[in-house]
Amino acid sequence: MLQFELLKNHAGIVLIGDYLTLLELHALVHRVNEECPYIRDKEGAFLGLAYDLRKAYELQRRVIAPPSHTPQMGPRYGVEILWPVLLFQARLLRQGLSWVPHRSGDQSLIYGLEEVIESALEADFKDRADAIKGAWRNMVLSRDDDDLKLRTRGALFCFWRKARRRQSLADLLESFSPMYEITYQCWAKLPRHGKLDPAEIEAWEGADWPDPKW
Repeated sequence: MLQFELLKNHAGIVLIGDYLTLLELHALVHRVNEECPYIRDKEGAFLGLAYDLRKAYELQRRVIAPPSHTPQMGPRYGVEILWPVLLFQARLLRQGLSWVPHRSGDQSLIYGLEEVIESALEADFKDRADAIKGAWRNMVLSRDDDDLKLRTRGALFCFWRKARRRQSLADLLESFSPMYEITYQCWAKLPRHGKLDPAEIEAWEGADWPDPKW
């Protein structure tokens, strides 16, 4: 079973699970990464989810002891993941699975991850959660430059302060679309459109990620 704890400043979550759940999800990510034909960079950002899961169940991130009144729950293990990274990885996992032979157990693992993400978005962003979830569900990741886009957008997200993350995370996810710059030109004609300027994104190309203050 997967659970979550919120990080500070709308930065992301601690993804928490028991040993076997994390182990199974780690194996699924590896299998999708290896077998999905449109994941061309086999050492890219998507595989980073498997790395984080492994670090968690190997006790190299957060170890959460069971409550004293229910020791039978056993220990749980967690890892911190930034919102843009986790949403990117989870969406690519969902899309990639459709290209890979799979069983209902694989689907249940992904549904469990998506349920945790949706619950965490609702807890973290309240009335902005629906817009963020909608932008996340509409992401289509099948292009060679997706990892580069994540690097730029991740750097920008880390630079933003708490209020800007809440305001603009949905736009950041929408900007993965290859049509974003074209649609932005239409939005730019409207007063107070509030959309994320592609020039703001481009300014972070090749930049290191600032401290996300999580």
